[in-house]
Amino acid sequence: MHDATPAPESRHVPFKQEGWGIAALVVLLALALITWATYVHKTTYLHPTDVHMQVHGERSADGSQE
Repeated sequence: MHDATPAPESRHVPFKQEGWGIAALVVLLALALITWATYVHKTTYLHPTDVHMQVHGERSADGSQE
């Protein structure tokens, strides 16, 4: 018997560009959050041996107790 369906042609299917906009948005959001977290860390972090750090209840330099 003869097959009625023709053999599929091998043709080039163009690359679909779906999703690249969302991927770029996610990458930009991640970079923005990393930048923001670095800024907050640099402006608010105090090392435990920093002279501005005081234990609650410790006497300060002027002799008053906090």
